[in-house]
Amino acid sequence: MKTLIANVLLFFSVAAFAVPVGAENIAVVLSSDASAYQEALEGFREVVRHWIVGVQTLRESPATWGNELKKLRSVIEPDLVFVIGTPALQAVAGEITNLPVVHAMVFNPFSAFSGPGKNVIGISMNPSAAQVVSLLRELDPKFRRVGIMADPSRTGPPFSQARSVFQKEGLQLVSKDIRAASDIGGALKSLENEMDVLWLWPDEKFLTDEILQRIFLFSFARRIPVLGLSERHTDMGALLSLSHGSAKDMGRQAGEAINSLLEGSRATVVSHLTPRQLKLTVNFKTARKLDIKIPDSVVNRADNVVKAPVYRDGDWWVFRIKTTNSSGREQIETHRVTFRNGEFESDDPSFLAGGDQPGTPSFLPFASVYLKDPQRQWLQFPLLTGKTWSFYYRRRNLVGKTYKGASALASAEVIGEAAQQIQTQAGKFKTIQINRTDTLNGVGHLTYFYSPQAKSVVKLSAEAITAVFPPDTRRQYELELIGYGNGGTMGKDIR
Repeated sequence: MKTLIANVLLFFSVAAFAVPVGAENIAVVLSSDASAYQEALEGFREVVRHWIVGVQTLRESPATWGNELKKLRSVIEPDLVFVIGTPALQAVAGEITNLPVVHAMVFNPFSAFSGPGKNVIGISMNPSAAQVVSLLRELDPKFRRVGIMADPSRTGPPFSQARSVFQKEGLQLVSKDIRAASDIGGALKSLENEMDVLWLWPDEKFLTDEILQRIFLFSFARRIPVLGLSERHTDMGALLSLSHGSAKDMGRQAGEAINSLLEGSRATVVSHLTPRQLKLTVNFKTARKLDIKIPDSVVNRADNVVKAPVYRDGDWWVFRIKTTNSSGREQIETHRVTFRNGEFESDDPSFLAGGDQPGTPSFLPFASVYLKDPQRQWLQFPLLTGKTWSFYYRRRNLVGKTYKGASALASAEVIGEAAQQIQTQAGKFKTIQINRTDTLNGVGHLTYFYSPQAKSVVKLSAEAITAVFPPDTRRQYELELIGYGNGGTMGKDIR
């Protein structure tokens, strides 16, 4: 065991080391029973080749952590401790200095406390500088100056590594020291004319909601995009964010690092690893405010976009449509649609016509049917919160003739994921809400709820106000998915 510890200490001076082969005992300490930590532990178990002799979940009170760890060590005498989450690292690194400690699911070990000891290695939850550079170059090659605000006492080696990577790649890292929240305003003002992008540095002290809101207001006012560290940052106003993509895979990474550490692998083991699976999220609303065009290549691989569905032969849907006229009279119709031989078929062709047949309401779409028709952009994939689009489409009158030179103008906006799951007769669905307005001899307002699971709109409400024949006539439409299936194997046809 002494040899193992000595080799670990040697590693931190030469960045690589070898340890005698032998089965070792590993103690695992979790910050809590949160699902993300459990996923990391599951991934760790999949790859580690040594004995897991104890798993300890910390209690909420930090005052008890010391006694919990002493009890753990006295009972199982581990050779290495694997910690999951920042609180676990804070507890273990402060108590255990003579054993190797490997961490995962830690936001930034160098900002979590005064800095880990020489016996600590692990995987950060944040992207590497090289990954950030690659994304910024793809976003806009003109972005050359990247601003950072950070407390120099809490940055650690990743900061100097980032500066080196940026310099090597021909980009400039412009940093301003901050030690308290009161320094944020002055740092932003001094960076204003020196940066093209602001990269949020992973330090919890300066990522509170109050500080973030201040940063995003600055971003909108000065039209300087912010690169965030989580999907929450994107939702709050960052143009885009890079964050860890899989807690389970971070557990695997930690297991692989421990295997190398304990088995004397000749491979180099580094003290600061970054996640190999990343999540990219994009905010279209922020892009519009900043007047920035996000390349399709970035949008198409973003994790918070809903991509176009892939239809398979035999997919089917059953819809119920209720129409209510201005006098309150209701009419209910049911339609079945099937995807066969690359085409959509319906028991009533007028249902798929969407206004191209006499008497059918042109603004009532079966949303997924018109993906291949350039005039039909009821849904324009990929769907992403804040995305907008407009389009014209031909209209026909009640005797089947096309209006001369007339098209209907439609505009749509993706509102975002619906606050609550949408319940229909076909089931409960997570959905994306899209609002649309049509204008031609009147106004049509529509609200779609699109489900990636069903590959279709599952609920739609529409109101039409007709300006002519006769004027000010209102009609309301409600569409609901009541059954769907994949080649007859998914869902239930309840008709």
